[in-house]
Amino acid sequence: MNLLKNIFRSVRLPIQRGPNRGRWWSVSTAKNYFYDRFVPGKAGCLPQLLQPGETVWDIGAHCGYTALVEAQAVGATGRCFAFEPNPRNRQLLQLHLQWNRTTNVTVLPYAISGADGELSFGWEENQRASTISSHLGGAGWKVPVRTIDGLIQSGEVPAPTFLKIDVEGAELELLQGAAQLLARELNLGLILSTHSAALHEACAQLLRAAGFNIIETSAVALARTTGWAALGDVDLLAYRSGRRVSPAARAAFAAIGRHG
Repeated sequence: MNLLKNIFRSVRLPIQRGPNRGRWWSVSTAKNYFYDRFVPGKAGCLPQLLQPGETVWDIGAHCGYTALVEAQAVGATGRCFAFEPNPRNRQLLQLHLQWNRTTNVTVLPYAISGADGELSFGWEENQRASTISSHLGGAGWKVPVRTIDGLIQSGEVPAPTFLKIDVEGAELELLQGAAQLLARELNLGLILSTHSAALHEACAQLLRAAGFNIIETSAVALARTTGWAALGDVDLLAYRSGRRVSPAARAAFAAIGRHG
């Protein structure tokens, strides 16, 4: 089985629909990627939210679908830093960047949370998520954990002007580890995936207290009715007063439904 997975991992086909149409993608992943059914609304909104020359952090970059969109949106003068602790996902991420000759993305192996350290992750063979909370303590890889503020202070990674965050339940701790950035950067924008009602409300409250405007997707109202478990996760857009977000971009984000 592992041999077959390794063989299919290196087989590529062009994506058929969506913002990454025409780009090469591994057939070992889900077919949703090829037909614009993987986070379709969010991926489609990113070009409306980003400007050439921006510095984007894609935290929980998975196999690189949104990183490819971000890299094109920020252009040759911009940079994307893709954080992915799962080594299998990271291998696919690097393949996708290589196949598509994407040179403005830097891949980093860190999990991002509220304190620096190291954690043990016990991923299953078919585990696709890049979670920091669901598989701790498993017999797997030791993963370095960093905070956003700590990475910026160290000079290892330049401060972002935009973040895409999907950390499978560690979103509140991540924001708490970015307190200095959230308070300082008036041009900052972010898209945050939340994985429970309590986490969503806590994250939104923290961001509003830091001076951010909040826009929720239409899926948030559905999650409040049916429960987060039925959808898995939903998104919010947050941005400071110094960042211009067009009415069209706000409307497009608010219209996003459930993920693919």
